[in-house]
Amino acid sequence: MSGPPRPPTLADVAAVAGVSLSTASLAFSGNKPVSEATRQRVLAAASSLGYAGPNPLASNLRRGRSGVVGIAVGQLSSAFRDPAALPMLDAVSEVLGAAGMGLLLMADDDAHPRLPLDAVIYDNCGRETWHAYDDLVARDVPLVVVEGPCWPGTTFVDIDHRRGSAALAAHLHDHGHRRVATMTLEASRPQREREAGLRQVFPDAHVIGACASDLAEAQSLASDYLATGPDVTAIVCQSDVQAAGVVLEARRRGLSVPGDLSVAGFDGVDTPWLDLSLTTVVQPLADKGRATAHAALARIAGEPVADVVLPVELRVGGSTGPA
Repeated sequence: MSGPPRPPTLADVAAVAGVSLSTASLAFSGNKPVSEATRQRVLAAASSLGYAGPNPLASNLRRGRSGVVGIAVGQLSSAFRDPAALPMLDAVSEVLGAAGMGLLLMADDDAHPRLPLDAVIYDNCGRETWHAYDDLVARDVPLVVVEGPCWPGTTFVDIDHRRGSAALAAHLHDHGHRRVATMTLEASRPQREREAGLRQVFPDAHVIGACASDLAEAQSLASDYLATGPDVTAIVCQSDVQAAGVVLEARRRGLSVPGDLSVAGFDGVDTPWLDLSLTTVVQPLADKGRATAHAALARIAGEPVADVVLPVELRVGGSTGPA
């Protein structure tokens, strides 16, 4: 009993077209001159056999490339809930796609698959150590780290967290605030830098606690804190999502924002669940994504790549006012 028919191969195409296998291959690749008549004969033979062309992945692998860049984004389930992550991912995908590269989303756990990746982007998953780092370095896979640890052998892409937080703190100080609390992100380099900028102006700022950039988590943390009746006039958050959670909880408790309590954030993302604009530090999310992708492409090409630190900008909204 015969099995299913096998798919046509390039050798079949060459036989039907009456050319050598190497000539048929060149007709598809375009790497060397092949007469237009020969090329058309090869393509006609391929069409008659239903042959779509050489497997681009196999071709890439023969050249030592997979055509795929991996990006570690922490927990995949939460990567698409953070509004600050999406513009960055969109920009990375846009640049890599224009270069004919694919993008593979990866979790940052240690049990990573040993995939044939051309480069890996580590997008501030909050971890200071990553088991995959040693393996990737050993395999000479180019690494681009976004807002994370400055690991040896990597290209570093960051924003000026400290300067932005210091500018925000100065804005509050100019409006008479002296008793300030802060809600931080979980331990990471951005968390430390943003807190350091705040403490340039408010060295005694009280830390409410740390949580992810998650609306429900931030509101719960704010609820516990505001229930104590704290003697503060402003709360500075390390993300706009956190700040939105604080605003919602303050209002639930009958507090006016900014009349009774000023609230500020960081990132510059849209907060459609609020009816006021947040005072925030705007980071160039799309520019950060493009810089990251271009760094990855340059590393793949073996070109030297300098670290990148992008500027940020204070944007005063309706969530802060005089103390």
